[in-house]
Amino acid sequence: MLLLSRRIATIFTGLAAAVAASISKVSVTTQSLATPLLVKPPPVAPLPDDKPKRVSAYAALRPMEPLVPWDYELPSSAPPAGYVDLAITHCGVCHSDVHQIDDAWKVASFPLVPGHEIVGTIAAVGDDAVTRAKFAVGQRACIGVQRGSCGSCACCLERLENLCPKITKTYAGSGKDKGGFANLIRFPTAWVFKAPEGMASELLGPLMCAGITTYSPLKRHGKPGAKVGIIGIGGLGHLALQFGRAMSFGEVVALSRSPAKEAEARRFGASSFVLTEDPSAMAASAGSFDLLLNTVSGHAPLDEYLALLKPRGTLACVGLPHREQKSSLWFQSMVPSERALIGSYLGPYDDYEEMLAFASAHGIQPQVELFPAAQVNEAIAKLRNNTARYRIVLEFGSSAAPAEAM
Repeated sequence: MLLLSRRIATIFTGLAAAVAASISKVSVTTQSLATPLLVKPPPVAPLPDDKPKRVSAYAALRPMEPLVPWDYELPSSAPPAGYVDLAITHCGVCHSDVHQIDDAWKVASFPLVPGHEIVGTIAAVGDDAVTRAKFAVGQRACIGVQRGSCGSCACCLERLENLCPKITKTYAGSGKDKGGFANLIRFPTAWVFKAPEGMASELLGPLMCAGITTYSPLKRHGKPGAKVGIIGIGGLGHLALQFGRAMSFGEVVALSRSPAKEAEARRFGASSFVLTEDPSAMAASAGSFDLLLNTVSGHAPLDEYLALLKPRGTLACVGLPHREQKSSLWFQSMVPSERALIGSYLGPYDDYEEMLAFASAHGIQPQVELFPAAQVNEAIAKLRNNTARYRIVLEFGSSAAPAEAM
């Protein structure tokens, strides 16, 4: 009886300790999640004046047409509260821009001013305490794909603003907003990020799209010591290899259908290379990966990719192909092995500054080709032909002179 009592006491003591530890963990987690302020939409404020401000841009007037010089007007000469004007010096050209120009996703609005990999200097700030505390005229800053979120839905409250059902993008969409192929953009302060010191402006833009798109899923799904594969060594993949190399993974493997990419893939950080067109190489890699990040924006042979995963491994897809480029899947490729097929879209708000700081600390930067803004159609043609190595960036210079802060 005494032995039984001791055993019961031991069980209850251990249970109490476990519960206390669980409460402590919940408390810490709740505290850490509650610390940052939720990202709210800009306040509804009257315009500071009624003097229009002209913006010089490049626009597609109709789907699939070449871009032409095109001007539009902002409703006031100074930004309202909660906004800044950014004088654009550089803007990356992304495959998503090409999809929008072609209206491949049927969400574009014309005239369309593309561009969501934006870097420049603050030209004017809105007259509110938050904006003035964050930015001053002349500071370098950068903008990515997202313009805002509702700030009140379940996703926003969980700090997953990228998954907000009412997400607004940098350009197009229901608001018919204009993007970064221009000399200036007016943008919500919350979604403008300070540029890290020491990194050239032409390198920052692609990080705001390709960088966040690859950093966020690698951080979220990769584990220390894991074997991670990057499928597709292009605009996204060459950055994913660099992020993977700097994280605490055991191996970072490049997978490509092009043998010509091997040397560059290794330079970007790949520990090994798998030619996906070689059946023997694919067979030798079967069942060996913990995580695969598919960066290809097109049809994906999902069954072949899933076969490369260990049981309970994860295939994360970040590319957004045309509507007609659909991929098929045999459930036998994932159900018996409990493999997971997931999507990953951009990244939550908090990941942006973290990603920029991580890239700056580890020397992660895109390989870019610079084009003068006037050669925008040549740049787009190179992207369409898949000959860009590996991101294209337009240079606008500093033609939009900073205005005084209002």
